[in-house]
Parts: sequence; structure tokens; C-alpha cells
Amino acid sequence: MNILFLATEVTKESTKVLTLNPMYLVYAVILIILTVIFIKVFKNVIVNSIIGVVALLFLNYVLNIKLPFLITLIITVIFGPAGLGVMLVLKFFGVV
Repeated sequence: MNILFLATEVTKESTKVLTLNPMYLVYAVILIILTVIFIKVFKNVIVNSIIGVVALLFLNYVLNIKLPFLITLIITVIFGPAGLGVMLVLKFFGVV
């Protein structure tokens, strides 16, 4: 009988925790919407950056074209393969 009483008390206490502020749900929905919008807007930028980094790794390790790694990585992440192409042209003319 005492165990049954304890179980009901625990259930009552746990339901108090479940009655949360409804603003948390509103904040969660707003964050989810903002994340989806962010991903849709920057999806092409992210894909472009990944392709640029893969191309940079291909140039470094397969074709053995050595470029200054850190600055080339930063430019490639920002501008993608176009930035990598600019770095190759600069290397060709001896600027980098």
C-alpha cells in the first residue's frame, strides 16, 4: 500500500514538470523556422565550399601542386573553386 502511494506521488510530481511555459514551444518553432531558412539560403554556399576544399585537397595530394595552405583554404572556403582558380593563376604568375 505504501508503494502505491509513493508511485502516485511520483506521478503527480512528474506531471508538474510537464506543465511548462508555452513560450518555450513558440521559441522552439521560431528557432526551427530560422534554421530551415538559413539552410535553404546558404545551401549553395556550403556545397560550393565543400567542392572547393575537395578540389584543394586533390591539387595538394594528387597533382602535387603546392599552394600556401592556410590562405588558400580560407579563400577556397569563402569563394569555392573560383577562389582556388584565382590562387592557381596567382601561382602561375609567381605572386603566391
